[in-house]
Amino acid sequence: MLTRALRTIPLHQVDARSEAGVFLRRVRTDLTDQLGGPENLTALIARATGEWITAQQSLVRQDASLLPAVLQRETLVGSLTRILLALGLERRAEPAETLDAYLARRAKSD
Repeated sequence: MLTRALRTIPLHQVDARSEAGVFLRRVRTDLTDQLGGPENLTALIARATGEWITAQQSLVRQDASLLPAVLQRETLVGSLTRILLALGLERRAEPAETLDAYLARRAKSD
């Protein structure tokens, strides 16, 4: 019954205090938590879009224009980059494992 009612109206018009609004908020929170929190959503969407793009046989349409997903992904990545720079975050490489530590770990696993 609730899903039938939700199909007929835009989600942003659902009163957040109603049963449906509380349900939608709870679902959104659960999904966000399962995806690693709100800070990971944009990166996750960018990665998923990138994987979809690489799976396509051609990125060019019949009229010689790019698929909209290619342009939108670039916009999304640019937006994410600007947000991270505005927050003062920089991309950092993972600390590399030393050769001694690698050899010791490999000797343990053998």
